[in-house]
Amino acid sequence: MSLRIVRARPEDAFIVAALSLQFAIAVDGSREDGYLDRAAEHWVRHRGQLPTWFAERDGAHAGYLQASLSPTTTWPGVADGSRGQLWIHSMFVASDHRRAGVGSALLSACEIWANEAGIGVIRLRCEAGAEQFYDAAGYASAREVREKRLRPLR
Repeated sequence: MSLRIVRARPEDAFIVAALSLQFAIAVDGSREDGYLDRAAEHWVRHRGQLPTWFAERDGAHAGYLQASLSPTTTWPGVADGSRGQLWIHSMFVASDHRRAGVGSALLSACEIWANEAGIGVIRLRCEAGAEQFYDAAGYASAREVREKRLRPLR
C-alpha cells in the first residue's frame, strides 16, 4: 500500500477540480455542468493564495486539502509574517481511502509547509463528526471563530 502527498501545481488543476467535485457531491450532492473546467481555471488563476495538496493512494486520487492565506499583519515585538494565518477550508478523503492515514498525511504536509512559510496559526471550521480527528492532530477548539452566512449554501 503506497501513499504519496503532492503539492498541487498548475498541471494538476483538473485533479484538484475533480476532488473538489467529489467533495461537493459527498457533502450535499451538488453538481454543475462544466464545473471541472470552471474549477480548474479558477484554481490556476488563484493558486498563489490557495495552497493545495492531494493524496495518491495505490494509484488513485484519494483526497485533497485546500487552504487560503490571510494577509500577514504586524504587531509590536513580533516578527513580520509570523502572525499570518492559514485557513483550511476544504479537506476531503474519498470514502474508499478513509482510516488509512490519508487525512493525517494531508494535514501534516500542510502544517510543514505553513511552518516553513512562517505562518503563525492554522485555522479551520470543524464539521460535526470530525472533532476526534482534529483533536488527535492537536487542533484546539477556538470558540472565538464566528460566521455569518450572507446567503444560504445549496
